Amino acid sequence: MNFFQKLILALLQAILEWLPVSSEGFLMLTAINVFGETADVAFSLAIYFHLGTALAVLAKYWKTYWDALTKDYDVLRFLIISTISTGIIGIPLYLLLHEVFESSSVPGMVITLLIGITLIITATLLHLGKLNAADKLEMKERTMLDEFALGACQGFAILPGISRSGTTVSFLLLRGFKKEDAFHMSFIISLPAVIGAILFDIMFGSGNATSVLGWDYFVLMIIVAVISFFMMSGLLKFAKKLSFDKICYILGGVTIVLVILFYIFS
Repeated sequence: MNFFQKLILALLQAILEWLPVSSEGFLMLTAINVFGETADVAFSLAIYFHLGTALAVLAKYWKTYWDALTKDYDVLRFLIISTISTGIIGIPLYLLLHEVFESSSVPGMVITLLIGITLIITATLLHLGKLNAADKLEMKERTMLDEFALGACQGFAILPGISRSGTTVSFLLLRGFKKEDAFHMSFIISLPAVIGAILFDIMFGSGNATSVLGWDYFVLMIIVAVISFFMMSGLLKFAKKLSFDKICYILGGVTIVLVILFYIFS
């Protein structure tokens, strides 16, 4: 994959991460079906490209993290518990996905079909969150069970097509948290999860790190971080005007139909 192709994936990550759609799913769909990449490498790319948006989160919420490390131990507990539960769910799914994606018997169209199905699941979660939002609880009113469940929701987002922000925000809305607090909590738990996922892939992954982590990767991550930082607030305001559950339903449905047509006429 050349620099221009990676740049397109990086820009997709910079924009889609802040919307309740699956940036990982769209990156894999593009890498597999447009650039002809294998599912395993596309999966690793989707994980590594989250570093840029994680850096943007760090730049925006650095004081929250600093306070958590120095004095706000309530937030520190929140980050620790949510990260642990993310790992409990996410690591087994990660290992399963790598085993599946490394198998030469799994064609790209099957992976594409699975992403279409998970986009439908994301759309349903978004729709339920929108229908049942009570919009009354604040972040300080969360419980340890909320923190653990929120991290678990984030862990399931390792599945391509399952939106991390969409799943976590939908859970918090279903619990009755205010939208602003829901987005804030969803954002701040993303940084340790992304760092943990990248380190785990480097240490225990399939060896794709050597082909991904070149000079161009670090240049692209700086580009993603800068774009993400300035676009984050604006995209969130824009997101409130769109029905992302309907968008995910449409995209997931179109993806499934195209795969079916491909197998019918191939």
